[in-house]
Amino acid sequence: MKTSEIKLIQTYLTNSNFYAYDINGKLDSNTNLATESALSSYSSELPDNWLVWSSTRKAIAYLQCICNELDIETGYIDGLYGPQTESASHLLKVLHETGTMPRVFADIVPVRANPHNFPIERDSDLNDSYGQPCSARLVKVACPWELRLDWNLRSTTNTISIHEKLSDSLALILNNAYDIYGIEGIKKYGLDRYGGSFNCRKKRGSTTSWSTHAWGISIDWYPSKNKLKWDSEKASLAHQDLEQWWELWEREGWLSLGRSEDRDWMHVQAAKR
Repeated sequence: MKTSEIKLIQTYLTNSNFYAYDINGKLDSNTNLATESALSSYSSELPDNWLVWSSTRKAIAYLQCICNELDIETGYIDGLYGPQTESASHLLKVLHETGTMPRVFADIVPVRANPHNFPIERDSDLNDSYGQPCSARLVKVACPWELRLDWNLRSTTNTISIHEKLSDSLALILNNAYDIYGIEGIKKYGLDRYGGSFNCRKKRGSTTSWSTHAWGISIDWYPSKNKLKWDSEKASLAHQDLEQWWELWEREGWLSLGRSEDRDWMHVQAAKR
């Protein structure tokens, strides 16, 4: 178990008057005794042999009880820390810190639009629409706010290099986003943290397939908080306050891999899947 999860358990034990010591993130004797006392009130939901479980397993079981009481599904209360309990623990932590439950991916409904007839993400279709990879006719589109390179915040730019066919669409999206969020919202959600656009490279892990970046038709936003394999529970750009941000892109036909596949939330592209 993580220290943050033990602190959360101690907090809930304190709120239920089972614990009156420091919130220290340690499964010490005081915490163990309080956990066992608290679990006694859930005895009807526990297996008959729960009293012989280890202190760690009892703590996990108490965490599961709290989650289930708050309608955060953990499955059976068995004191075992599997993927479902780990996910439930994350949701409980967010609920405790913010007072609201985060959205899950199933609640996200992308806008299905394609007013500019963007092609399918297939090399032959992309070549027909945008030319050969690495030879895109690029233009610089002004961004209404200053962009900071995410891995070197002292490096800034006010333009994004993009395929010339996308310049008007991109400018419209950026200006509308600035109108909606303003500079305070832009900074709050990291929309000023830039990950790049045109890049003559293959897809990660491939030696044959080109990345959409090689055509200059995709942009990465805030990579450090929206890593390739992070899902909507972890990626910062999955925040429900950014619904309008993504809809601006989607109404113009751009595709968010996060919104459509729940991965690579940094990435948006002018190609369909």
